[in-house]
Amino acid sequence: MVWLGALFTLLSIVLWVYAFFDALTSPVDEVRNLHKYLWVVLIVLFPLFGSLFWLFFGRPRAPAPDPADPPMDPASAEDLDPSDFQQPTNRGGPVGPDDDPDFLRGLNKRINPEE
Repeated sequence: MVWLGALFTLLSIVLWVYAFFDALTSPVDEVRNLHKYLWVVLIVLFPLFGSLFWLFFGRPRAPAPDPADPPMDPASAEDLDPSDFQQPTNRGGPVGPDDDPDFLRGLNKRINPEE
């Protein structure tokens, strides 16, 4: 039971430090609901609840992601050229060591030096 209390205390301290420095470094014009310095005072006076309130009610929101492209019309999918999606077959040489005949010969000589 002592370990659970110690874990709760440690998590509370980490949350308080994070919220405190996050409130201090947030731009004044992006802080929500209260003035930035009132949030800092609230976090200092009430470490656990002030930190939680900061995270849920005061922290600046992340910008909304761009909307996704609309789905492609099935009629326009017929106009696609399949060659646009095929990878080139001529690569100009071996890709990996197991595709290189010289490497495989050298490997075979190292494994069987008698031959």
